[in-house]
Amino acid sequence: MMEIAYPFAVFERMGVDADILMPQGGKAAIYHRGKVDSSLAAIESSEYFRQKITHSLAPCQVIPGGYAGIFYPGGGGQFYDVVNNDSIAGIAATIYANGGIIGTAGHGAVSLLNIRLNDSSYLVKGKKITCFPKSISAKWLPVDWEKGLKERGATVILPVTANEKEYGVQLVDESRKIISGSYAENAAWVAEQIAVYIKM
Repeated sequence: MMEIAYPFAVFERMGVDADILMPQGGKAAIYHRGKVDSSLAAIESSEYFRQKITHSLAPCQVIPGGYAGIFYPGGGGQFYDVVNNDSIAGIAATIYANGGIIGTAGHGAVSLLNIRLNDSSYLVKGKKITCFPKSISAKWLPVDWEKGLKERGATVILPVTANEKEYGVQLVDESRKIISGSYAENAAWVAEQIAVYIKM
């Protein structure tokens, strides 16, 4: 829940309209990870957020030219519904090619694996990206995202120091078009960077 709710609230606060994209559209599957604090509850109960998660878009409803960026939240669903979805990958590639920005937090980085650009190169090639460390992640996840990102030419930077391990790494690639955070807790920061870029 927090992976999508906090970024959504940031976009709303900063005047960036956002849609939610799901492989089949319709009501988004939202789940909680532990206790819901008051700030998260307030976002969840807002009419705007509820309308968006109830009426998410399917890929066939999205016109990429109408979007300035795309954000991939974390969560296990990315490994099953998004990483191998050619339609969503194509939308992201088009947004990026049009000068748009791409952000990701936590496990959301897995969704970047199969995005190819017009020249067939991988989106992540030559980019600096962070992600949730595989070493401390659930063992049942079906894709080795760290290995995959590296194989596709990305420089993967993971939390190493005590401070980074607690708070995560937050990165803006040199291209300024890829923004990433190690943990779900970094998602709001990623959203802020996306919003600033879009409003420049």
